[in-house]
Amino acid sequence: MESKAEERALEKYPIYWAKAVMFDGSTIDLDANERTRDVFKLGYKQAEKDLALSIEDLERLHTFLYAVKNNKQGCFTFTRLSNEQYEEVLRRFNTYKEGKKCQNSNDM
Repeated sequence: MESKAEERALEKYPIYWAKAVMFDGSTIDLDANERTRDVFKLGYKQAEKDLALSIEDLERLHTFLYAVKNNKQGCFTFTRLSNEQYEEVLRRFNTYKEGKKCQNSNDM
């Protein structure tokens, strides 16, 4: 199974067979887009890492959701989830983003 990075790279830079002339005059067939695809994949994977939600992001979102739901302004307190609970939320969210179906009704 291809990763999203591989799929997108192949869409943007499809396989393009070309003949390359070597120093001795011989020729070889090569994929002219291979290096560009590899660089694209590296950038795509780095962007995924840079944009990934962290536990701190989830905690901040949880705070905002609580404030909006309860019409809170300024400083307030609420019950924070444990790191394990935030990790579980991240796991479920990532599963959803990957397009996988929920395992049971507790997942969504």
